[in-house]
Amino acid sequence: MESFENRERAESFGEVAQEYDAFRPKYPAALITAIMQAARASADSQTDASPPSTGDRTSGAPRILDVGSGTGILASQVRSAGAEILAVEPNPAMAAVARSKGLDVEVSTFEDWDPQGRTFDLVSFGQSFHWVDPAVALPKIRTLLRPGGSLALAWNDIRPQGELKTRLNAVVARFHADGRTASLGSRASRGIEANQEATAGSGTTESVPAVEAVEHPALTQLRDAGFNPNETTFVEDLHYPRHEWLSMVFTYSAQLTMDPVKRAVMREEMSAEIPEDGLDARNEALLVLAGA
Repeated sequence: MESFENRERAESFGEVAQEYDAFRPKYPAALITAIMQAARASADSQTDASPPSTGDRTSGAPRILDVGSGTGILASQVRSAGAEILAVEPNPAMAAVARSKGLDVEVSTFEDWDPQGRTFDLVSFGQSFHWVDPAVALPKIRTLLRPGGSLALAWNDIRPQGELKTRLNAVVARFHADGRTASLGSRASRGIEANQEATAGSGTTESVPAVEAVEHPALTQLRDAGFNPNETTFVEDLHYPRHEWLSMVFTYSAQLTMDPVKRAVMREEMSAEIPEDGLDARNEALLVLAGA
């Protein structure tokens, strides 16, 4: 089953909207800079002789559509960097948090969303592209992009460092016997099977034999739809207090859709493995930029 077909998981985030916003990580500053450079390149390429279509930007700022915006984590960062933002988010509770930040949010799935003739310099997906049907979404995105516009897909991929990762792996393996322990982030390009929303952020990638590197699955989808994608990884070293790490891990859908009793026991067991002073982690954030 594709991620976008698993509606239980896709729709599980509203119940923890506040925790999601508090503990899900922001994107590295360099990744935001790269998105803004692409958006500005499109905005700068427009000429005064080209009449804007309905709903286009009224200032010189690049206009970005953020899809599956959640609580507006990525949208807030690109807005702070100088973009005009419209967000689309299917979950009302998540959208309410984004609106509390002053973001303009329309509640809808992207597949059903009506753009009403509006076009954009860039369409972004932060940790959300795997929740849309690419066969529907990608052709629609092409109609939304202004000439020279870009599609940006971003994922944070945060994992603990050192031997603690092995101990946490063992805990998670006991509770996720179906093997939902890999990531759809940058590690997918290193030969690890993909499933970002399984336990990303929990350090749950099992040790696997060295295999031939494979492309991120989104790259094939993008090329098949006529896009020209390029991927870049942005690395940052982080430190998490124990409570913040656990709070982040338990905003992911693999945990949200667990039996509540098992979820509580899993959290207790993970907590027992993490030192009082927290843990060191590394984010290998992936950005895929694609021109139409």
